[in-house]
Amino acid sequence: MSIDLKVLFERHEREVGQFLRRRLGNATDAADISQEAFLRVAGMKEGRSIADPRGFLFTVAANLARDHLRRLIRGRKVEVEPSGQDAICTAATPEEALLARQRDHVLRDAIDSLPEKTRAVFLLYHVETLSYREIAERLAISPRTVEYHLREALSRCRDHAQRCGAL
Repeated sequence: MSIDLKVLFERHEREVGQFLRRRLGNATDAADISQEAFLRVAGMKEGRSIADPRGFLFTVAANLARDHLRRLIRGRKVEVEPSGQDAICTAATPEEALLARQRDHVLRDAIDSLPEKTRAVFLLYHVETLSYREIAERLAISPRTVEYHLREALSRCRDHAQRCGAL
């Protein structure tokens, strides 16, 4: 099946844009990367057959988003590296470091106390940055169930943190 770019764009432009906005947290970057994804698909060699054009488009978009985020992170590392001896020390005080460790410990305990499937959904979303659809496919559940487990995980983590005095 060859790709009809016009049909692909009309059917999935909005969905790809929403996916990228969620992943990047920035509508402008999402729009740029969405366009780039469609251009990459359009630039494929003539006659190349794709079994799942929508899936291929989302894979291209996800890879472009990942590359964009990596460039941003690399750029920030370069920007914040001190240049010379006049750099200001921004190290945390011992009290701040202790509080941060305590908050991390409370969060880890909260995550560990989640039911198995809820914990799996939470980690796939927040650690592996998978989309609802990707998580649903991996765990053989519906995207709505993914949404339910994420809401449940956040609620339980918030409750746990409040009980421990971390919030």
